[in-house]
Amino acid sequence: MSTQWYYAVEGASVGPVDQVEFDGLVAAGTIRRETLVWQEGMDDWLPYGRVSMAAIQTPPTAPPPSLNDSTDPARADANSFTGALKDGFSRYVDFKTRSTRSQFWWWVLWSMLINLVSGVLDISLGMGELGPINILTSLAMFLPTLALSIRRLHDIGRSGWWYLIVLVPFIGWIVLIVFFCTKTQEETNHWGVPPRR
Repeated sequence: MSTQWYYAVEGASVGPVDQVEFDGLVAAGTIRRETLVWQEGMDDWLPYGRVSMAAIQTPPTAPPPSLNDSTDPARADANSFTGALKDGFSRYVDFKTRSTRSQFWWWVLWSMLINLVSGVLDISLGMGELGPINILTSLAMFLPTLALSIRRLHDIGRSGWWYLIVLVPFIGWIVLIVFFCTKTQEETNHWGVPPRR
């Protein structure tokens, strides 16, 4: 069993370090419970607080998995009608990568359909247009929609902070719609590689 450890500092892999040096880094507080670590035999990077000897199996000969964003984290079918819904919910707190126009607009269509159905259910149950079902579905869709909107802005090379332009009455929405319709940047940008189409 190898005693060479790798650990992550600000998204960059550091190592290998031997077990004695690793224990010293833990004692000094450089490696904390939330610091990502990897050792041969582990399937993937784990927070140090979750590492146990049970997680370390037989050592493979491969180097540690990459920590960079060289692959698109979206599902392979994320650009389809059903795939966009699955991808939207599976990456509901992913504010750091990119999403294509089709992922975004399929999600918008899903959101409209879900809100329409929840509104009809509320009305048919006599709870009014903004009944509890509509409110709950709107809350469930809020965070994935925000994350997808920010990933869409990243895809055209803009910071997610541009989303705040929505606070400017009327003009803000127009600017955002233009941004959301803009073509994907073909090259790698600050938020990763171009997403699959």
